[in-house]
Amino acid sequence: MLTLGRRGKMVVVGAAVVMVAIFMTAWYRTVIEEGEIAREVRINVQGVSVKDVDFSSNTMTLTINFGITNNTDKIITVSKIDYEVSADGVMLGRNFLSYEDVALVGRPPVFTKQTTTLSSDFRFNYSSSIDDAWNRLIRGDVDGVEWNIKGTADIETAWSIIPITFDERI
Repeated sequence: MLTLGRRGKMVVVGAAVVMVAIFMTAWYRTVIEEGEIAREVRINVQGVSVKDVDFSSNTMTLTINFGITNNTDKIITVSKIDYEVSADGVMLGRNFLSYEDVALVGRPPVFTKQTTTLSSDFRFNYSSSIDDAWNRLIRGDVDGVEWNIKGTADIETAWSIIPITFDERI
């Protein structure tokens, strides 16, 4: 069995102290970064448009444009946006936009002090509870509908994933 002398024990203790210091520095950096991202990154809905109407199956596809504004000095990416859509106070459904299966370097970047727009298609079925909104959308009056789109976006940095919530009325 190998025994350590005084010098060997000091090396082992020194290496352990360095490892703990490296771990604590990375942890502290992540905590500070998460707070900054939560304060300085905003998600808003830039617009809603009708992409397609299928009268045979009574379905409509909307395109929802999400604006991700990055007011930090870090480049971030979006891995996923989970959201639900209401029109004139009636829930139409839930959807998500995901880049989770794309490598971090292939995801849409949101550069420092800039806004990046991400588009998501949202499909829903006609029902009598949304008859007025459906008819306005068919006529092209997207602005005549009161939209409420809310959800959570997972924002990624090199060190962490931070969920940012949003609740937009347009």
